[in-house]
Amino acid sequence: MAGNTWNDEKLVAGICGKTEERKEALAFIFKNLEWRKLTIQHVLNKGGNQQDGEDVFQEVLILFDRNIREKRFKGDSTLKTYFYATVKWYWLGELRKRKPQEEFAPQHELRQEDSVEARVISDEKKEYLQEALEKIGGRCKEILNLYGKRYSMEEIAERLSYANAKVAKKAAYRCRVKLGQFFEANPDWIQYVS
Repeated sequence: MAGNTWNDEKLVAGICGKTEERKEALAFIFKNLEWRKLTIQHVLNKGGNQQDGEDVFQEVLILFDRNIREKRFKGDSTLKTYFYATVKWYWLGELRKRKPQEEFAPQHELRQEDSVEARVISDEKKEYLQEALEKIGGRCKEILNLYGKRYSMEEIAERLSYANAKVAKKAAYRCRVKLGQFFEANPDWIQYVS
């Protein structure tokens, strides 16, 4: 398939197809400067550097490939939108992992002044959310934190010793309901986390 004939339907078919088709489809995405540029720009805007952006692009491409083959993409958006959403969630997870080590890294000192205020507000919201999660139970806090970091249900089941992904999915649903009920019962908390 020539590079200029790829559309979403053909990309999905290629990724789900034979080895050679899959390689061609993934090579097209890998060489797609627009998708790469969007990824790098997002990472740069959210505190990363050029290399972080390149790394995120490659990692998300692997996740994207797996998600397409496992039929997690439902076609509710374009593939580009789906890829970009995956980039956002992946980078957010990376930032959460890095935060304790990099909180006072020199690159953060180079940010704009207004971002300091935004970061403080964001940190406060996270603290309130973590406290709300604590109030609905430690197990729910664990599940929803992993869920928020875009862990798959299989990974959550494995990490938290559930029998399988289906059981983990039910537990995550119950925890989301519990969190919703907490916010309904405590409406003043919503202003702190939204």
